[in-house]
Amino acid sequence: MKIYPSFSINPAGFNKYDMDVPSLLHVLAWSSLVEDMRFNYCPEVVRKFYVNIKCGHGCNPSFFTTIVFDYEIKVTPQLLTTLLDIPHSGFLAGTDGEFTDRGFSFTAALKTLTRDIGRFYPTQLAVGRLHDDLKVLHFFITRCFLPRDLSSTDVLHSSDLYILSNARAGRQISYASLMFHHMIKYGMEYFSGPLPFGPQITKLLYKLGIDIRDKITLCNVLEDLCP
Repeated sequence: MKIYPSFSINPAGFNKYDMDVPSLLHVLAWSSLVEDMRFNYCPEVVRKFYVNIKCGHGCNPSFFTTIVFDYEIKVTPQLLTTLLDIPHSGFLAGTDGEFTDRGFSFTAALKTLTRDIGRFYPTQLAVGRLHDDLKVLHFFITRCFLPRDLSSTDVLHSSDLYILSNARAGRQISYASLMFHHMIKYGMEYFSGPLPFGPQITKLLYKLGIDIRDKITLCNVLEDLCP
């Protein structure tokens, strides 16, 4: 059982192409997400959170429950907003984790945000096609907001394109809604790879009064005994 160490990101170090990255993150209400990356987390604790997820009733659940170390937790987008200090106002994500903004045009976004003007489906696009200033924001998306396996961070997903389009326009999206539905998605599907939102889940448990520091210490001891 390993501990995933926290890593700090200095937004000011990304000030390139005349971008004031710290100010932009503040406007988009992303600053707390970057700060949360300092939380160490134990993958086994995070996996327990996901494995025990049970959804509320309906095709578009408003809550889910999970159990971590005998503590039952009811999770809603509002809870994520309050405890993680992330925005819940703005465009909402649907049950598949994609955004339900009917006025959004992927074709128009591709022409604006990338060097390509042809007809490409977003998931086929490499990040290298983004304009240089947007590559900086995409880094934050793949490390903090929609974390994924590092081997796939060079692919531009449709959610990435939507977030980037709104970020460039200075519009907030409901990140609480996005995180909520992605948690359900990963909890309801078998997923053997690294699970997302480890630091955020650790912070959530801490804010709820579930002290997992002893569990993390135990993980360290077990790792020393059984490397």
